[in-house]
Amino acid sequence: MTARIGTMSIDGTPISQADLARIEAEEKLHTEQQRKAVKVVAGASLDADDCRTLLSILGLDREVVASARGQVRPAAKRPRKRRAAA
Repeated sequence: MTARIGTMSIDGTPISQADLARIEAEEKLHTEQQRKAVKVVAGASLDADDCRTLLSILGLDREVVASARGQVRPAAKRPRKRRAAA
């Protein structure tokens, strides 16, 4: 088993490159699931208080909400068509 120097588990055993890759992939997936949960809750909430309560129940803090907000892109504005003068 190969391990990066200085990468040890809690019990002092080395962590392999494959395990590190798996851990990073799991963390990325978890983060993405949290962002999606924030978007679903926000879309289904009745108002801001309802949204805040539901996010709190799910354990989604301000950092996760801010991260989800940063990923939302506003719809691109289309140029208006000019009407022909009558």
